Amino acid sequence: MAVPEPYLVEDLERDILTAKDGLRTGYEALDKILSVPQGALTIVAGRPGHGKTTLQLNLLARMLKAYPELSFAFFSYEESRRALALKLVMLEAGEVLSEAHNFGHFLRYFKEERQSRPAIEQAVSRYEEWTTSGRLLLSDQRLTAEDLSTTVGHLAGQAELGAVFVDYIQKVPLRNSSPGQRYLDIQRVSGQLLDAAVRQDVPLVLGAQLGRDKDARDKVRLDNLRESGDIEQDANLVLGLLNKAKQEEEDKARPAGARRVDLEVRVLKNRAGRAETSASLVFDRPTLRILDKATDPSLASFGA
Repeated sequence: MAVPEPYLVEDLERDILTAKDGLRTGYEALDKILSVPQGALTIVAGRPGHGKTTLQLNLLARMLKAYPELSFAFFSYEESRRALALKLVMLEAGEVLSEAHNFGHFLRYFKEERQSRPAIEQAVSRYEEWTTSGRLLLSDQRLTAEDLSTTVGHLAGQAELGAVFVDYIQKVPLRNSSPGQRYLDIQRVSGQLLDAAVRQDVPLVLGAQLGRDKDARDKVRLDNLRESGDIEQDANLVLGLLNKAKQEEEDKARPAGARRVDLEVRVLKNRAGRAETSASLVFDRPTLRILDKATDPSLASFGA
C-alpha cells in the first residue's frame, strides 16, 4: 500500500479553486439556507404519501431550467417512466383539469384532446426538449446498487451531469443481499451510492422513507429513517418533509381537504451549514407543483 503524500498548501488552493459550487434548489426559501452539495449524498425524507417523490420531481424540473448546460437523471424504484413523465408535464403545465383526479384527466387529455390546451402543449414541448437533447433521463429499471453506481459513472462520462435522483433508497436492491438483515443491505447500498457520488463528483439526491412516530406527530427526525443503515451518517444533507394536512387526514381517516397545503422542509443535517432550520413551501395538490410560500406570485390565484 502506497504511503499518502503530504497535502500541501498549493494542493489546497488548487482544490478550492476548482471545486464546483453546490446546486441551487430553485426555491428561494431553501436557497437562503442550503445548497445541494457536489460529490455527496442528499436525502429527501418523508412518510409514505407525504410528498418526497413530488419534491424530488419539482427539484428536478427547477434544476433543468436553472442549469441549461447540465444533464440530469431520475431513477425510480416505485413508478413507471410514463407516470414520471406525465407528472413532470403536469407540474410544468400547472393546469387543473380536475381537482380530485387531475392525473387521470391528464391521461385522458393525451388520449382524446391533444392540442386544445396551450399550457399543457407548452409543457409537453419543454419535456420533449429536455429528453431529445439528452439532458433528461428517466429510468424505471430496478438496477442493483452496484449497477446503479456503474450507470452513474457512464452518464458522467457522456455529458456534464448535474445531479442524479433516486426514489427511493430503501427500494434499491443488491446483487447479494443479506437474508433477514435489511439494515445491513441499506448500509451497503448507501456506501455504494456514496462512492459513486464522490468518484464522479456529482450530487446524488435520494428519497428515503420515514417511519411513523406516534409520540412525535409534528416532528421529523433522523432516527425515523426506516431500516436506515448508515444513510444519515453517509449523507451530507438530510431534508425532512412535514405535511401536516396529510398527517391529519390519515389520523382522522378523512378524504383530502384543501387544494393548497403547507409543506415544511426541515434541515435535519447539513455538513456545510446550519441544521435544525426549515423552509416553508406550498404544495398545490392537483398540479403537483411545490412553490415558495412567501415569494411565488401564482399562489395568489389558489383557493384555500
